[in-house]
Amino acid sequence: MSLPVRLIVALAVSAAPLACKHASAESRGTAHDALFAVAWVQTSAEYEAAALQAYAAAGHMLEAALADPTWTAAVEQTGDFSALPPAIIVDVDETVLDNSAYQARLVVSGAQYSSATWDAWIEARKGTAIPGAVALLGAAAAKGVRVFYLSNRDVRQAEATRDNLARLHFPDADDLDTFYFRDVARGWKDKSPRRAEVAKTHRVIFMFGDNLFDFVEKERPALPERAAMVEERASWWGSRWFIIPNPMYGSWDDALFGYDNKKTPAQKQEARLDALDLAQ
Repeated sequence: MSLPVRLIVALAVSAAPLACKHASAESRGTAHDALFAVAWVQTSAEYEAAALQAYAAAGHMLEAALADPTWTAAVEQTGDFSALPPAIIVDVDETVLDNSAYQARLVVSGAQYSSATWDAWIEARKGTAIPGAVALLGAAAAKGVRVFYLSNRDVRQAEATRDNLARLHFPDADDLDTFYFRDVARGWKDKSPRRAEVAKTHRVIFMFGDNLFDFVEKERPALPERAAMVEERASWWGSRWFIIPNPMYGSWDDALFGYDNKKTPAQKQEARLDALDLAQ
């Protein structure tokens, strides 16, 4: 059976040499933790449908959000914000930019994430647009909504990211005024202070992300705490908060092994197995 075009392209641009057809299954990436997740993101119609659904849902809510001066999507927004101009806050990676080709390279080469390969990927500016993102954000911008990009990419990577987004015709990507990246010198390690900064000057009508912490944060919450964080704002999902599925990586996985990145891949895999519910 032939491989889907998106996967062929992702593998072809890999910096790591592809394994030959006589190589072992393990060396070709079939034992890699992320194989199923990356294959789903890159090849499934269901992934594209889920992304389109999230952005279309926001489109259906746009007029109501703009018309209601009491409407906000930021828990950090307090006081009288009714006269502030509207804004949308978006995460970047796997929310508006698809970086699954980088993940595919790791799978094929058998490698793990490293800051060196990730930095090189960002500088290459090869991220593609998540389905539905450009259309929704462009439509909102045409109605006077400012788009802010809040990413945990380092501030030194902001220009390369801006250029990548501008090439894909994302709005508000002409300069770095709307790019609030991780900047320890400014106290911008977590996203909450950055959301609060946006909320000082704009009424935040929507937020988009692929990670729970793109919407609300807590220091290393355990699984029950994460569930409670979702339930606390249950009515906001699909109306003010819109999440793009990302099974490849994220705090959902980190929580399974206590946010301990010193654990080995084998230890992480054991933690994932231990977390499974067998419904006895």
